[in-house]
Amino acid sequence: MKNSKEINNFHNELLLEFESVTLLINDYKKKIKKEYQQLLIEEKNKLLLKVAEGENLDINDLKKKYLKAKEITITYEMNKQLINEEELLDKIIIEDTVYYYENKEKGKVFDIENKEVGIFKNGSMIFF
Repeated sequence: MKNSKEINNFHNELLLEFESVTLLINDYKKKIKKEYQQLLIEEKNKLLLKVAEGENLDINDLKKKYLKAKEITITYEMNKQLINEEELLDKIIIEDTVYYYENKEKGKVFDIENKEVGIFKNGSMIFF
């Protein structure tokens, strides 16, 4: 039969293990929550973009009206990152200004802030 000292030691070891598992679970919960919030903001941004395109509205006005200031900053950074990482659009620099455009007939031309500033037609850009 084990003495009380051994039982207490075993009990203390179990408590330490439970604490470490609890900390690990809390870390995972924080990471999941952060990722979820970023995905939610990204989806809100996509929805606003579709509404802006469908209703011919300014995306920046919609963001200011319907998103929190923190979400606007994050969505801008995420959009900039998406353009750079996925390279869905072609990039061109004209007079020290960066533009992104769809390399197709009647493709849209965007400035660095994702505002539509022209169209790509007949192999060249036509600005509004």
